[in-house]
Amino acid sequence: MRPEAVLAIAAELYGRAPDARLLAIRGHDWAIGEGLTEKAEKNLALSLEFLEDFLKGNRS
Repeated sequence: MRPEAVLAIAAELYGRAPDARLLAIRGHDWAIGEGLTEKAEKNLALSLEFLEDFLKGNRS
């Protein structure tokens, strides 16, 4: 389900959609396997750092 569809359903059910943000993490290798690739680990770490800063009010 697309993010805008989730917000539309919330608006329909509750009369308004909440403020929302979308955090996308780039993928590199979609082969079946266990664990994350080195690039994926790096992107995840950067995304978590960004999210922590955002939640602390250091990013908009």
